[in-house]
Amino acid sequence: MRHNFLTLRCAGQYLGFVADRLHKAKPELDLIASGDASAASRFSKCLYHAWHKLFELARVLRGEEPVVALKGDEHSFVMGLRLRPPRSGDEARTILEEAKAKFHELGKGLDEARVEKALPAEVNAGELADWLHSVRARQAAAAAKALPSAGSAPLKLTRSVSSRSTGHDDREAIAQLLDEVEKEEGIRIVHAGYAPSSRTLGTSHEGSDHDVHVIFALPRSAYFGLHEPMQKFRRSFPATGYLSQVDISGWEVRHACRMLAQSNPSTLHVLHSPVEFATTRWSQRLRCTARQMLNKPALALAWWKHGRQNYQDFIKRKEEPIRKKYVHVLRPLLCLKWLLQLDWEASAEGASDFFPPAPLLDLARSLTAESSSKGGLSEADLASIEDLAAQPERLPLALPREPPLDELIEGLLGSTEQQLADRGVATAGRAPLSNGSERAWHELCVAIVEEMSAFATERELPDA
Repeated sequence: MRHNFLTLRCAGQYLGFVADRLHKAKPELDLIASGDASAASRFSKCLYHAWHKLFELARVLRGEEPVVALKGDEHSFVMGLRLRPPRSGDEARTILEEAKAKFHELGKGLDEARVEKALPAEVNAGELADWLHSVRARQAAAAAKALPSAGSAPLKLTRSVSSRSTGHDDREAIAQLLDEVEKEEGIRIVHAGYAPSSRTLGTSHEGSDHDVHVIFALPRSAYFGLHEPMQKFRRSFPATGYLSQVDISGWEVRHACRMLAQSNPSTLHVLHSPVEFATTRWSQRLRCTARQMLNKPALALAWWKHGRQNYQDFIKRKEEPIRKKYVHVLRPLLCLKWLLQLDWEASAEGASDFFPPAPLLDLARSLTAESSSKGGLSEADLASIEDLAAQPERLPLALPREPPLDELIEGLLGSTEQQLADRGVATAGRAPLSNGSERAWHELCVAIVEEMSAFATERELPDA
């Protein structure tokens, strides 16, 4: 079945895997230079994996089937990387640069293959389904032979110690992690969804983790004790089985409501995440209040400042910025552009689309439909954004600046700043809260805490 690997999808996955390994190897350079032997070993392992897939990717782009187990000079080369870690920082840097050069060469080869349609885009689904069916039929036949005969001892079922490591469904596995977090942190989750990240922006790649944010309540006793209640927490679960690394961050409900009262974009994004891992009846109440009390000037300022600061810190001052920083700058600026097209005098209450779409391309395409008089994106602007999103495997890498994207960002910063000024919003100022908004959020916060804090953790239960 190896001929089914000869697809653009497979080549892109191989390139993404290599990008992830090169990204992980780079931080080890300084440690190697300081004489850290363990860093040299980690580095050599990353380069071993990277070159293994580089050789396979080159084969796929030539229209040859992958061999899986390398042989000859290729095998000797990768084993040399694995068994002989670099002895100095300079040696490690040279090895990394050689791998990056090959990565860029094959990346261009993949781009050419896409344009020339030298490989099919996807696997032949019918052939793959037939093969999977045959595999499962053989498994079923083998299992039937292994069943105990009448009168023999019954089969014993065992459960994995960590059920999340065996599941292939990311949502189910993450929901199980949230159950673990509730018990270990002594909290009740009010709402859980993705933070603004590659999983919701449509730019995920081989190395993308899961960035999950939750709004939580503490047990009632925590609100009356000597110490201030916990406002935040963060837990990280390393990659295991089929699940990438999962980072779970939490905002205590009062802290979350204060941020929502200020129309904080990160909190709003979690409430409107395309994927929700946990909800309660309060999830919809939070969304409704956010819509009714939306402070458009505050939200606009937050997006403008976020885009400008990220651009200055991570792109403008760098010769080779991390490619995904362009996504982190464009997303808030495009959200701001989307918001500026709304009627600011009209209430958002009742509007089903008061918050912009999450995927970067959906957002950008929604802005091209506007006439030039409203400052919609040009076809060239959209093409630059589509090229950025079409190569997710390059997003973790430090690459030369992209002049078309730089020009687009500079233009967005200038035009949106002028539009804000025209609406009486100074980018150096701060939007005040209205009394009505503060009161509405206060009442909702009280109701959530009153209901969701009515529980006790194991350590609070009285002794028997």
